[in-house]
Amino acid sequence: MDSAETKTLIRICQSRFRSFSEAAESVLDALADIVPGVLVLGQLDPDEPVSRVIGIQGGGVDGLCKGAMLPLASPTNGGDAGGDGVPGPPTSEIDPTFLDSLGAESCFGVPLEMSDGRIVGTLSALDSSPGAYRCQHVAMLGIAARMLSYEWESVERRAELRRLRGRFPGTANVDPETRLLNRDGFLDLLDHDWRLAERGTVESVLVVFRVDGDSDRSPNGAAMGKLAVKIAAEVLEASVRTTDRAARIGETTLAATLVGCQPEQAPVFVERLRAALGRVTRGGNPRIELSHGIQALGGVSSPEEALGLAEAAAAPSGSREPVYQEVVE
Repeated sequence: MDSAETKTLIRICQSRFRSFSEAAESVLDALADIVPGVLVLGQLDPDEPVSRVIGIQGGGVDGLCKGAMLPLASPTNGGDAGGDGVPGPPTSEIDPTFLDSLGAESCFGVPLEMSDGRIVGTLSALDSSPGAYRCQHVAMLGIAARMLSYEWESVERRAELRRLRGRFPGTANVDPETRLLNRDGFLDLLDHDWRLAERGTVESVLVVFRVDGDSDRSPNGAAMGKLAVKIAAEVLEASVRTTDRAARIGETTLAATLVGCQPEQAPVFVERLRAALGRVTRGGNPRIELSHGIQALGGVSSPEEALGLAEAAAAPSGSREPVYQEVVE
């Protein structure tokens, strides 16, 4: 593998995306540097033997554009027949006859396969010259297709999670933007955890984070600030254990109760969260800065006092600490 292919792999594998379209654009752009011809990302129609082009990069083959419908190979024309002579479903490969009409002498495709076996799309390379592709190109597209499959499935799961959360009762205690507990809902659970800590049953720690998303320094300050809070909330929810509580308790403030955690262990959680947030926001858009406060639930007169102390400790004091940003040159 040469240096150009290595750099392309780094670009593909070390990126973190907030949407599938962003992932597709980035991956196709990276592959175009080393894979000749046209790169086509297609979404399969579940009911028809066609694939709709949702991403395209490169040149050398005319007649392809975003939104175009590509006929797929049938079981009798490049596909596999089903058992007992029953025709199988269309494959994820482009129909050879259609490729001939485009003048494509070289073509190969890799399916986007979900963990449940579904094929939702295909990543293909086409070129007007015969023998244009080598094993390295097949390997690169295979890696890219695997990563795009993961991104696709991740989007599906997040959408399904949001749908299921919408069915839960008690939505009055849920923040509508982040789908975390709001302040009232969090205080109800904090009271329970505080009582356990006071009795010495379970020791817990409260951590409060204030999120700064460059709202004062960006032309789209308000929007970037909201985006920063949503991203931080998503990472916080993924970082806590199932026994912990996570909430949005203010416009730019998040909180978590670490149940069964010793005070000296809380900084480890904070650093783990900051590292995860740094990976998510690699590239700095938006740039997120955090300040935090830690307060043990035992030894205070009420859960409200514990929350107030943690919020005061999290208040920025003139300097904010940026989350970790991993940058690959």
